[in-house]
Amino acid sequence: MDTSPNRSYYRFFLSLTLLLLLILLIRIGFVIHSQNPERKTYKDPLVSKEVVRGTLYDRNGKILAIQTPYWGVFFHLSMIDDLPLVSEVVAPFVGMSPSQILQQAAKYTTYAQIKKKMDPALVPALMEELSRTKLTKQVSVVKSMGRDYPATFHASQTIGFTNIDNEGSEGIELTQEAFLNPYPLIGTDESTYGEDITLTLDIDIQYLLDVQMQNIADEHYPDYGVAIVLDAQNGDILGMSSYPWYDPNALARSTEVQKRNHVANYLFEPGSVFKVFSLASVMESGQADLQEPFLCDGSYTFTMGKGAKATIVCTSPHGVVDPNTMIAKSCNGAISHWAMQTDEDLFYSVLNRFGFNRSYDIALPSRTRSYIADPSSWSGRSEATISFGQELSTTALHIATAATAFTNGGELLQPHLILQRNEANGGPITYRRERTAIERVISREVANSLLLAMEEATKSGGTARSVAVGGVRVGAKTGTSQILNPETNSYEDGTVLASTLAIVPLDNPKYIIYVAAGNPKGDTQWGSNIAAPAIGKIIESLVSQGKVVSERSGRR
Repeated sequence: MDTSPNRSYYRFFLSLTLLLLLILLIRIGFVIHSQNPERKTYKDPLVSKEVVRGTLYDRNGKILAIQTPYWGVFFHLSMIDDLPLVSEVVAPFVGMSPSQILQQAAKYTTYAQIKKKMDPALVPALMEELSRTKLTKQVSVVKSMGRDYPATFHASQTIGFTNIDNEGSEGIELTQEAFLNPYPLIGTDESTYGEDITLTLDIDIQYLLDVQMQNIADEHYPDYGVAIVLDAQNGDILGMSSYPWYDPNALARSTEVQKRNHVANYLFEPGSVFKVFSLASVMESGQADLQEPFLCDGSYTFTMGKGAKATIVCTSPHGVVDPNTMIAKSCNGAISHWAMQTDEDLFYSVLNRFGFNRSYDIALPSRTRSYIADPSSWSGRSEATISFGQELSTTALHIATAATAFTNGGELLQPHLILQRNEANGGPITYRRERTAIERVISREVANSLLLAMEEATKSGGTARSVAVGGVRVGAKTGTSQILNPETNSYEDGTVLASTLAIVPLDNPKYIIYVAAGNPKGDTQWGSNIAAPAIGKIIESLVSQGKVVSERSGRR
């Protein structure tokens, strides 16, 4: 049979393709076998053998956190023939009885941690005894690097702590990890050193706050307590106390509640302390008739939209009230009346500039935002209610920071927690905080008026009399606020916040102090009876330390 042209063409094309493929394979084989490329090898770069974590200091150079070596004792159980004998040898050096050591060893199968940290002074003697008894292969004394916190629980939620790998886990230790604990440097240096960090804290002031927090806890049993001291001129945080606290040196005994920084992160309704900011907003807006005294008969009723009425209740009749006596006597009716005379957008705008819709970066892990709803969502009584510190959420940090507008001629300052960073062992400074004015909130005249009004509260008849210290001009505002129960959306079965805000000395403000106790128990729940006396004692101690001048003592 004849072969068709198409079939012949197909065979020719297939043969040609196979031939070309064969030539290509031969060429590839030739290239592979004719070349002998050098193998490239990679070696890890030579780096420092250890990283020394940077040290944390307070503003006066006192150590708050420092890297320290510690020695742990471990048993190689598979190599020990007589465990009771080994336990008797080790016991005198680790502060444990032989039976306790046996119980600890029973928790493991091959490699047992007997003591995480032993007394470093006893390490040489233990090593000598292990050598004498020929137990060096059965028992290991291992050196590790850890973190020591000399201030124990003081400022613990601010400083934070490190984990088992000596890495920051909370607080400043966490946020500044990259500076405190850098990657090992390439080169022949034995050690890489992290930067040292100086906080704005004054540990002596921190002690004062913590002592008063403990006194409040012992007497009034609050669920939590907060206290903060700001430098009134530059916004430095000098002390920040959050109760309950914990000791980072004994982290295993701490609870999650103790680790919370209530000062910076806990949101609450501030109550009557907020009246100083509301009055400032009313004054700055300039629409309320403050020249006409308000007559307080114990309640204030006003008309809302569509003719509905609302009533604001005071703790007692206050009589004739002007702006100064409103602060001194804490009159709900007066501040509500003046707020309702003020355009709600203007009123809100000034409060917004005070920072009550802002979050602050102070180098802590979280940035809690204070919150006041936009006027577009307000009810007919919201402006009045906000004026005495309800229907908003804020923190102790926000309240103290807002008060910087009173001490700086109307300018709001940025709060700071880190004073500087520098290279290890006193090396060059790599960062230093600068005083930062965020914005002008109120006029200088309004700021000065508020300071004078707060001073009235510390005089006879004022709610903040317990803050007064002889020979020192002090301004203060107390607060006792009902806290909304979110489950029932009611204040009636909620809790109470007892608080006080103070500025001292008024003629040249140096310190802004805020103290609050959440849900205190006992005979009193008033801020004037709980927080105000604590601030009075703090100011007395500041005089004793020479940080505040008393005209009576002449001390500095």
